[in-house]
Amino acid sequence: MAIVVDTPERRLRALARDAWRWLVDLPDEVSRSVPWSAVVVATMAVATFVARLPGIIYTGMFDRDESFLAVTADVWRHGGSLYVDVIDRKPPVVPVAYGIIRTFTEDMRGVRIVLALAIALSGMAVVGIVRRLSGSRRAALYAGALSVLGTAWFLPHDAQAANFELWGLPFASAAVLALLVARSQSDVRRQLLWLAVSGAAVALAAQCKQPYIVVALPVAFEVLRRGRTVSRAVAPIVGFLVATAPFVAVFGGAEMWRWVWADNGDYVDGGLALGRSAAVGLALTVVFALLHVPVLYGLWAWLRRRVVVDPVIALWLLGSALVIPIGWRFFGHYYQQLVPPLAVLTGCALVRATRTTRVIIVALALALTGSMVGLAFAHRPDLSNFTALGRYVQSVTTEQQRIVVWGALPDVYVAAQRLPAGVFLHDGYLTGNWASRAEPLDPAVVARDPYASRWRLFLADLDRQRPEIIIDAARPGTDWAAYGPQKYPIGVRLAQCYQRVAVIDGLPVWRLDHTACP
Repeated sequence: MAIVVDTPERRLRALARDAWRWLVDLPDEVSRSVPWSAVVVATMAVATFVARLPGIIYTGMFDRDESFLAVTADVWRHGGSLYVDVIDRKPPVVPVAYGIIRTFTEDMRGVRIVLALAIALSGMAVVGIVRRLSGSRRAALYAGALSVLGTAWFLPHDAQAANFELWGLPFASAAVLALLVARSQSDVRRQLLWLAVSGAAVALAAQCKQPYIVVALPVAFEVLRRGRTVSRAVAPIVGFLVATAPFVAVFGGAEMWRWVWADNGDYVDGGLALGRSAAVGLALTVVFALLHVPVLYGLWAWLRRRVVVDPVIALWLLGSALVIPIGWRFFGHYYQQLVPPLAVLTGCALVRATRTTRVIIVALALALTGSMVGLAFAHRPDLSNFTALGRYVQSVTTEQQRIVVWGALPDVYVAAQRLPAGVFLHDGYLTGNWASRAEPLDPAVVARDPYASRWRLFLADLDRQRPEIIIDAARPGTDWAAYGPQKYPIGVRLAQCYQRVAVIDGLPVWRLDHTACP
């Protein structure tokens, strides 16, 4: 009789086999001794930690939007007003979140840790959705984990940056969960309360990024299909308005409406090369599909009629897909909005899936997570590459003095640790130079609205708080090369009041001549 010797290698293999069985064959009744809520929290915590680890560790910027948000937040937390002292077309929730966090720490890891908590909450909401739709704890736990891990299955700058789409995920998922909770309530008052919560969550999601307003579609559908009573129709609207009111009160309804919702025509219809944009969109869609095969299983099962999909989830997914091509500017992080509804579909489909299917999905999910998290560790972009310029600006200005970076390079503000003048961080507002523009816009166009009114705001702010330094970021070899400041009204200010003093980190630096313009 052979004697089996217990060795460390044998114990390690046994542990791996047990872990694999736990992942693949997790029973619906996880454990009588461990509360279900604790299992959900622990699973989402582990999944989130693994998925967000590169961003939590890295101190630099993963994406230029992080720099835009950091500068906007710094203006706000130093007493400036969004949409007045610093203008962007993004809603207020994310810059305010950045501002609050940066009050305690300017380290980007602080922002990304809070975002990781938000993503974990989104995963918990997905667990709740699938649990209510399928009745299966196992399927719910799979879906929640997939929704969290799926946020990492993008290229590093789209996966790890603390971007707008990721902040909106918990609110969108909560809106759908609240709908399902309302559906299960027999008491009318509780139904109305949860419908109001759903409407409020839609408002908060849309205040993270405008495309999340489409989550109102499943809300409206659920209200109409359950009976056209006035109270049911009004409840989510009241919730939406109540959640929106504080932002209107703080940031001004007219200003926020103009810059977030109304004054976007030149961006949406901005002289795009439609063929190039379509090719980029197709390529990104293919990449997204290849990197998200595990959460596409539910969509495949739905198309093959292997799972019955709740129309609320179908509308959530359809609306999230339809908003991606608006404006015909495609970026990988736009697709983050699809991850939770796809994970819900997959969770529901896994209820009747074979063990082999679960094995394949778990294996693919682990392989993708390891690959994309590893890639994020290996390829962390350094957008803070203006150290010399930042040090120069710090040496010739005080903390109270403002600077202007002409173009769209907020990384310089971050490196210089100086606040901007001129209200616009992205001078596409003044030149029409937005991503994917086919041909440079004629400078004569800026003499007409909407550009003329923006130039008045810009120049008035320069007069109110004259910048000590103006940096020309219209660099050769970039899409800003044809938009040099000399072609625009700011060029007159440079000629009258500034002297070119240096070229640092490849960018011309102009300093205020106090004798010419005291």
